[in-house]
Amino acid sequence: MIRVCQRKLGQVSAFTIVELIAVIVILIIVIGVLLPVTGRRSHINQRQIKDGIQIRSIHQSMVTWAGQNQDNYPIPSDIDLNDTIPGTDTQSPETAMTKCGKDLPRFVMSLLMYNGSFGPEIAISPAEVNGLIKADPFFEFRNPSAVAPTKRAKAILDPAFACYPDEPGGDAPIPRSSGTTGVGGFSYAIVPFVGARRYLWQSTFDASQVVIGNRGPWYKLDSNGKWSLDPTDRRGKYNTPATQSNTLLIHGARTSWEGNVARNDNSVAFETRPDPENLAIKYGAALAAAGIPQYDNIFANEDENGDGKSYTRADDRITPANFDKRKNNYLRCWGGDGKGSNLTIDPVTKQITSIIDFWYD
Repeated sequence: MIRVCQRKLGQVSAFTIVELIAVIVILIIVIGVLLPVTGRRSHINQRQIKDGIQIRSIHQSMVTWAGQNQDNYPIPSDIDLNDTIPGTDTQSPETAMTKCGKDLPRFVMSLLMYNGSFGPEIAISPAEVNGLIKADPFFEFRNPSAVAPTKRAKAILDPAFACYPDEPGGDAPIPRSSGTTGVGGFSYAIVPFVGARRYLWQSTFDASQVVIGNRGPWYKLDSNGKWSLDPTDRRGKYNTPATQSNTLLIHGARTSWEGNVARNDNSVAFETRPDPENLAIKYGAALAAAGIPQYDNIFANEDENGDGKSYTRADDRITPANFDKRKNNYLRCWGGDGKGSNLTIDPVTKQITSIIDFWYD
C-alpha cells in the first residue's frame, strides 16, 4: 500500500514538474512580447511628465518675473529702452511705433533665457518630432553679437534667437556676427498677448486661462458644435493638412491631439482634447443654453458673439476687426515670417493689431 502511494505520488510530482516547466516557458514568451510594449509606454509617459515639468518651469519663470514687475509677464518693449533689439526704436517719435515689434514670443523667451531663468534645452520638448526645432546651440548669454557693438553691454536678450524656423529674425533677419541665423528653438505655443487677450499676459492665478502649452493643429467646427481636424485646410511652409500635422505626433496620434497645457494658476495638465471639459466657452445666453459648443478650443480664435456653429480659416486670424473683442483661450505659434507681411502695428495706438497666417507645424 505504501509503495503504491509512493509510486502515485512520484507520478503526480513528475507530471507537475513538466507542467511547471511548460508554464515557465509560456510566461517567458509572454514577458518577451509585453516588455517592449511596456517599455515604450513607460518611455512615452516619462516624456509626457518631463515635458510637463519643462512647461511648468517656463511658466514659473514668467510668474517669478511678474512678481517683480507689477504682475505683468515680460513685455520687451517696456524693458528695451536702449533699443538693443535691431530694427526697433523706442526713443525716436518718428519711429516709435516700431517698438511693439519687440513684443514677440521669440524676444520674450530670449529675455527669460538671457536672464538665467532657464536654458535653451528647456525650450525644446522631449517629445519634439520636428527636426527643424531644436535647442539653439548658438544662444549668446552675454554681449550678443546680433546687438550693435556700442549697445551690447546694455543688451537684455539675444535678438538672434528665433522660436520657429520660419521666423528668421521677426520682420527683419537678424544674423549673428558669424553670419548664421538662429535655429527654431521653441517647441511650444503661447497666447497672443494682444488686444483683448492682453490681460491674460499677467499672473492672475486664474485656472481658466491657458498661457503656454504644446503647439497644436487647426480645426473646423460642424453645425452640431463639434470640432474636428480639417483634411482640406493646408497650412504652413509645406502646405500641411491638419490631419498630417506634426503636432499630433508630439504626444498623440494621427487622429487626435494630446498635450500639456499650463494655466495661469501655474498648474499643468495633460489634456487629451483641444477643448478640455473644464474650460467653458462663454457664448450668448441662447447658445449657452443649447450647449453649442460647450467647451473652449484652445487652438481656435472663437467668436464669442458668433453663432457657435461655424468656424473658418479666416477666424484663426487676429485682425483689427476682432483683436479687441475675442478673449477666449487661444494658443498658437506666432511671430514674424521675415517678410513683415503677417504682423500689423497700428500707427496711432502703436499696438500689434493683426497676426495672420503664421503657423508652425
